[in-house]
Order: sequence, then C-alpha cells, then structure tokens
Amino acid sequence: MNIRRGKREDLQYLPQILMEAYKGMEEYGERDLERARKYIEELYEEDPGCFFVAEINEEIVGFIFCNRFWYSKFEHSQVGAIHEIVVLPSHRHEGIGKMLIERAMKELMPSKIELWVGEKNERAIKFYEKLGFKRKERAGKWIRMIKD
Repeated sequence: MNIRRGKREDLQYLPQILMEAYKGMEEYGERDLERARKYIEELYEEDPGCFFVAEINEEIVGFIFCNRFWYSKFEHSQVGAIHEIVVLPSHRHEGIGKMLIERAMKELMPSKIELWVGEKNERAIKFYEKLGFKRKERAGKWIRMIKD
C-alpha cells in the first residue's frame, strides 16, 4: 500500500470511488457521477497540494482532500480542513483511512484541524474520535469536529 500526493490525472477515477463509498449513506454524498465529478474538481482546485491518494498495486483505493488555508467561521481564524476522505468499502478496516488522515495532518499541522461528518455516520465519528478529534457544533445533518 502506498500513500502519495494526488495528481490532476487521478481525478478521473475518483467520482466512481466516491459514489461506491457512499452507498448506504447517500444522504451525505453526491446524487450522481456528474455531481461527484464537479465536487471533486472543486475540492482539487481549493488546494491542489493537499490531495493524497492511497494505492494498492497502482490502483486507487482511497483518497483525501484537505485545505491548508481554510477560514473557519466557528474558530474565527484560519485552520486546516479535511473536506473529504474516502476508502473503497472493499478496503476498509485495512488502516488506509488512518494513513490518509495521518498524511493530511502532516500537511495541516500545526493548525487546528476541522472536519464535518454526517450525524448518522457513527462509524466515521468514532474513527475521528480515536484520532483525537472532538465533537463541536451541529448544523443540520452535520457535526463539526476539531483536533487541536
């Protein structure tokens, strides 16, 4: 397994991975492949240097988009942000998500790190809590989490 900085040409593979990863949690994902493609492109444009992919045998099995320059209206300051982390269901529980988060945190430190997670996604919430994130505000169906 390899974690590497993502490249623009990797983006073409990510919409399908995103759609597959959100099966069963569709209320938090994109409605179709075209919306997923646009969303991924927007994430990439925000901070192209803070995008990483996980590969097994040169096949992308997960990815993370972060932003080193995010302004948090809740913190009233610039923070590091994790905007999306995805691991294919067939590769969950292999430590890939943890490795992606740890790689992103290296880019984002020493900032506080902010992320949002769906309120019903207890598996992800527990995962983030194990990594030191704390639950903060709730906005609609989302929970904001922070790591100092």
